[in-house]
Amino acid sequence: MARVTSLPAEIYLARALEHIHGRVTVVGSANADLTLHTNTLPRPGQTVLGTPVRVLPGGKSSNQAVQAALLGASVRFVGAVGKDHYGELLRASMHRAGVVLTDCVQSTNETGTAVVVVDDSGENTVVISPGANSDVTDAMVNDHADAVRQAQVLGLCLETPVSGALAAARLAAASGTLVLLNLSPYCNVPAELLRLTDVLIVNENELSDLLPMHVTSGPNDFDCAEQDRVAAGLSKLGIDQAVITLGSRGSLVIEGASTTVVPAIPTDAIDTTGCGDAFFGTVLAAMASGTPLLDACRLASCVASMAATGHGAQASYADRARTAAYLTSLASLQIR
Repeated sequence: MARVTSLPAEIYLARALEHIHGRVTVVGSANADLTLHTNTLPRPGQTVLGTPVRVLPGGKSSNQAVQAALLGASVRFVGAVGKDHYGELLRASMHRAGVVLTDCVQSTNETGTAVVVVDDSGENTVVISPGANSDVTDAMVNDHADAVRQAQVLGLCLETPVSGALAAARLAAASGTLVLLNLSPYCNVPAELLRLTDVLIVNENELSDLLPMHVTSGPNDFDCAEQDRVAAGLSKLGIDQAVITLGSRGSLVIEGASTTVVPAIPTDAIDTTGCGDAFFGTVLAAMASGTPLLDACRLASCVASMAATGHGAQASYADRARTAAYLTSLASLQIR
């Protein structure tokens, strides 16, 4: 049966934020985001006018690592960038956030890029050219095995070869490292990878690709039978803990037979690029520090809402001090 949670008291979330200190390793992608804005996203065959292109640091794994580090986690990034200006941009952004880059290799391939188009409502489309991200294979990951073994939590996504993600998950399972998988961009993955995953994080579209059913209701009127079917379907794949992100409608946290709705924080979105990664990075940081999944998602909801109020991904991410101030402002609004 689904439960709906309200925003916990500011002191409760602030305590969870203050306790972030754990070791996180993120294995995966880094992209230079070529970002432009337009009034409306183009339909197939349609041409629309856009703003000048801005180049911003991005890539799902790099984003997640940056957000986790900004919140206070000790973060290592295992990935690859080219020996070019874009690679320097990405390394500089991660370094400023405090991400350890000894396991970020310089590739002979060019740095991965993504073309990001954002409309007036903050919605976006993304097309990726992998470039150096293609180097993150099982062989490379095994060369940097200590980065996985020494972490408390491992973060994975699918912007790099599945073989690398699977190798990292195997290393994590053998060393007692918690595995969190963001099944994005969606692709068919080996059943073993799902079995090795401790927490799966997907959005509605990815869930519908993974299972023959998907979330169709708003977060305040979930059909309990539907949620039970989703939980049962994930369990058959070896997934007992999962988070279904629903954008402005919040998220659904599944823990065995229990499902809990965590509402989104209402905000005037400017650009939703990277908000899912801010959410995931926060969960990584919180769980590495001993915070339970549900509480980690409550904090992540706040952090993701802040990311939506700025442009780009990493450029919009908040650090621990700004997050604490935001929590205080939310508590003040509730009191009024």
